[in-house]
Amino acid sequence: MASIEKIQINNFKSHKKFITDLSNDSQQIVVYGENGVGKTNLIEALSFFSNSKGLRGDNIEKVITNHDQAINTNIKINILSNHQKYNLSLSIKEKESKLQKILYLDDKKTSLIKIKEIISFIWLTPYMDKIMYEGQSIKRKFLDKMIAQNNKIFNNQVIDYQKNVSERIQVLKSSKDEKWLNIIETKISENMLEIFKTRRSYSVILNDIIKKNLEDFRLIEIIYNNVNFNFTEDKNTLLQLFKEKLKTNRDIDEISKRTSFSINTDEVIIFDSKKKLNSEFCSTGEQKACLLTIILANCWKLKNENKDFILLLDEATSHIDEGNFSKLINEIEKFKTQIWYTGTSKKLFQVIENKAFFIHLQ
Repeated sequence: MASIEKIQINNFKSHKKFITDLSNDSQQIVVYGENGVGKTNLIEALSFFSNSKGLRGDNIEKVITNHDQAINTNIKINILSNHQKYNLSLSIKEKESKLQKILYLDDKKTSLIKIKEIISFIWLTPYMDKIMYEGQSIKRKFLDKMIAQNNKIFNNQVIDYQKNVSERIQVLKSSKDEKWLNIIETKISENMLEIFKTRRSYSVILNDIIKKNLEDFRLIEIIYNNVNFNFTEDKNTLLQLFKEKLKTNRDIDEISKRTSFSINTDEVIIFDSKKKLNSEFCSTGEQKACLLTIILANCWKLKNENKDFILLLDEATSHIDEGNFSKLINEIEKFKTQIWYTGTSKKLFQVIENKAFFIHLQ
């Protein structure tokens, strides 16, 4: 079981100083208290060991309570992962008038990639509820973040794609060199095909997991499609199609300064099989259940790959009734890993009152 055994936080948002030791067998941690006491800030501090901007996507300046005291900001956690103990820490230093986050593993400088090889943090926040009812962009970003979390190749493909797209626009604005454009558009086409294929493959994997492990919680299907082409076409046919579209759109893209045929032309539909509806038309509670299903499926994928993770659920009981919360607890306990919940009252977590470790913030 992956778990945090101790946390020490200094000068992080509302937490000037926070230290707590956790029981070695604490699988479920509940952080509760009134609004504004720093519940989300606490689990956000943990999320910085999995994402450069944390669960809120905040830039570094926003996490500092006092900019002049930035060098005093640090987060330290002692974790158990794969039966080994590790010390992780994050500190801030100022370099050339800019603040930088520095990560350490057992007192040696390290990177997020190295830490992810040891432990991942998966989270669900109220902000993420909009994934279910807003447009395609936020759904694609959600899918991409899940993939990139443990797929360095995919992450590199996206970075490479963005670099090539930017270069193509610059060439269109300046020389319009035909030979160079052909080279760049070939690279972009290869990037796009790999990104599209990975997104589709990941959707299929999650759907299989949902059918196998989560049918009793909420049966949904992630439908991934692109109206511009058919995935059954062979690789060379698709690459040629992509290059033709990019070439045809050169004049339009030069004027608009954007790539009209891009990795943002696909569609992600989250279909609630129980209601037989696109989740965008489901109730708020049903949408929350659909979103939780995807999060749980992603956790199952990590577990199946023997990758340790810790789950962070901010305002876990929001928009979910008592019956569904009990079902959620039953599913979560199957992971045999540590789960962190936040909520305004201890009463919200009566179902796990006798087995959870409670942290009361005031």
